Amino acid sequence: MTATPAASAKPTWSKRFNRLSMRLLRIGIVSTLLLILTAEMASHGLDEKPPAYSWVSWVQFATSLLAIGVYVWYRPGRKRWIAAAAIASLAVTGLDVVVDQAQRGVGTAELLALGLLMLFAVRHWDAAPGRWVAFATGAAILVIGARLFVLDGTRVGGTMMVVMAMTTVIGFGAYLRSMDRLRRETQEEVRRAERLELAREMHDFVAHHVTGMVVLAQAAQVTDTDPRKAFADIEEAGLSALASMRRMVGMLRGADGAGVNPLGDLSQVEDLVDRFSREGSDATCFISPELGDVAPEIAATAHRVVREALTNVRKHARGATRVRVVVAAAGGQGLEVSVRDDGRPAKGRLSDSGAGLGLVGLTERVEAVGGRLRAQRRPEGGWETTAWLPRTAPTPAV
Repeated sequence: MTATPAASAKPTWSKRFNRLSMRLLRIGIVSTLLLILTAEMASHGLDEKPPAYSWVSWVQFATSLLAIGVYVWYRPGRKRWIAAAAIASLAVTGLDVVVDQAQRGVGTAELLALGLLMLFAVRHWDAAPGRWVAFATGAAILVIGARLFVLDGTRVGGTMMVVMAMTTVIGFGAYLRSMDRLRRETQEEVRRAERLELAREMHDFVAHHVTGMVVLAQAAQVTDTDPRKAFADIEEAGLSALASMRRMVGMLRGADGAGVNPLGDLSQVEDLVDRFSREGSDATCFISPELGDVAPEIAATAHRVVREALTNVRKHARGATRVRVVVAAAGGQGLEVSVRDDGRPAKGRLSDSGAGLGLVGLTERVEAVGGRLRAQRRPEGGWETTAWLPRTAPTPAV
């Protein structure tokens, strides 16, 4: 068996449906804006020419297309595009005031598009080129009324409606921004706690290596052993201890003293499965005798994968009757840990709800020792969590 990276996992039907829904929503919005823009260019009152006969209206038409295009192709990191659309809108509104066509200009579709861009500008408040983009977009939305509300008695009422709508958009954008920030902070907290737990476990591994060095040195003193062989063994144990210590120091940076869970290894995986089975599920465990020597930190990581996967089965798999845990050799220098169940996904399953913070920390843990993690639905039903781990932890650069 070989594990594949998580990125190669096929998206679930729920994710595909969400993506399709968002695409259809965007297509519907853009189609509506273009329909409004076309109607604006052709509509006119009695004894009036359509805006299409005015060159100023065509400039406004181009600005509206710019705002719609920015909405279509906007992605995080492209906030400068919003700034360009806002500045262009302000300039065109100023042109409309100077030329003074004495008739309603083109700008309804542009107003709606700028409202959508305001949502992005507020959500990505601190992104380059700066916060001023949101203020520029707001100013463009407010003054665009000079083009639209030209009839007597409509300017004040129309402007108030625009202000109320813009306030709603700003509030929703601020809410999305706070949710993004909360999610980032929560994920970082999980990663930080996971790094600290792994680093403290490695402290015990270093103690294991140092103890081995002491035993080798004592054996060399009382036995007739080739000194070169004894020194070579001590050197190897010392290098292993240094490698674990470097990993520990790297992971302790930024740690906050959170608590840790007890150490685990491959010999304790069967105990985990037995306890899980006693709670009402038919769980089986197979550990391949072909694994050979496995580094202590790798064994502890494999134990953690099984523990986290079984916890997720208990929390999120409805009606799971069978759980299969397998730890087997994968390739020449690796091992695969897999946990599969036959349950139905509960509402808010980790992969669909995006709330799988346990998997965030577990991914951090697996990647820290050079492994890969995959968690996805099984084609035949149920859920699987699979991790590929090297049998020896990678040596960090000095």
